[in-house]
Formats: sequence, C-alpha cells, structure tokens
Amino acid sequence: MSDVPFRPAVPLTRRSLLAAGATAGLATLLPRSARAAPNAAAVFGDPDVPVIGNPAGDVAVAVWFDYQCPFCKKVEPILKEIATQDGKVAILMKDWPIFGEISTKAARAVWSARRQGRFEALHDRLMAVKGRPDAARLDAEIASAGLDRARLDADVATDAAAFDALVARNGAQAEAFGFPGTPAYVIGSFVFPGVLDADGFRQAIADARRRRG
Repeated sequence: MSDVPFRPAVPLTRRSLLAAGATAGLATLLPRSARAAPNAAAVFGDPDVPVIGNPAGDVAVAVWFDYQCPFCKKVEPILKEIATQDGKVAILMKDWPIFGEISTKAARAVWSARRQGRFEALHDRLMAVKGRPDAARLDAEIASAGLDRARLDADVATDAAAFDALVARNGAQAEAFGFPGTPAYVIGSFVFPGVLDADGFRQAIADARRRRG
C-alpha cells in the first residue's frame, strides 16, 4: 500500500465531515497506472449524495453500491452497525447502478424518496431483499416503506436529469479509482475496491482519524 496525492480543487464546504479526506494522501490497492484519483471535494462534497449516520461526523465513508449487488447487501449492515456504535461516522451513499434496469429504477426511487423523508426507509428495505429484486418486488417495497406512490413517481420524473448527472459523477469517480465493481469504499483518504469486514472498517476509520491528527 502506498500514498497518492489527494488534493482538493476547492475548499470543502459540505458539513464538517467533508474535510476528513483532504488532509492526507490516498492509500490505494490499485496499480500505479490507475491512480488518476478524483479530488476530495468531488468525493466527499457532492451535495446530492445522501448521507446515513452522523452528517457532522469526523470520518466520512463513501460507498459505491448497487441495489442488486449481493456483496453490498452483505456488508452494509456491518458498516451501519459500526457507524452507530462509533457515533462519529458519516456514510455517503454513492449510487452506481451497474446491474441493469432494475438497479437504475430502484436507485431512482430511493433517491427521490428523500423528498418524502423516506430515503433511508426505502434504502434499508431494498438492501434487505434476498437476491435481486424484480419490478414487482420493487413496487412492494415502495409501498411497505410508506411512500405516496403517485408523488414518488412525479418526483422521479422531476429528478431524472439531476439523478442522471449524479450517477455520471459517481461512475466517473469509480472509473478513475479503478473500481472493478460494487461495493467499493473511500474512507477518509484510503481507497478500498471490494469487500471489507468489520475489523477492516474499524481499522480504516481509526487510521483515517490518526492521519487527520
């Protein structure tokens, strides 16, 4: 593991946590040729990326995920439990729907559910689905999450251009980091393509705090 410069292009302004990745180099598992890393403002400062956990935390964990990814579903409860226990971790949910149409439909619905204050409710339900949800299962989870479906459909249409732009940004960052798929993480100033276990998350969070000083 070695360091790569991680220089913010502009000062970070999105909540206090967003300075977490700007103070040190990126440690990465990627080959040297793949290190055209995005800057900290792009990774941690996008106001359209939903936050789970403590938005004012001192360590940010950016997660690239897909609602059909079985490894994302396996790992997320571990990360959320650690964030809850820690109390000072913000989880930035970066939609990267790479498994097809249902992934994109699910991501659109969850992102627009934030307008009804139901982002996390629908997100959690879809991440708990065993296997890959089909359209009928997506509809059922939307209903179970307590959303006004007519309003949600209208919001999805209204949000389409903004959501597409967000996914394009997330995807460009993932490609720049060289992520082969989901899940993938940037924790503070460390890059992790692939699955982390509980000890791995705790170590990365602790290391991010030590680097900040």
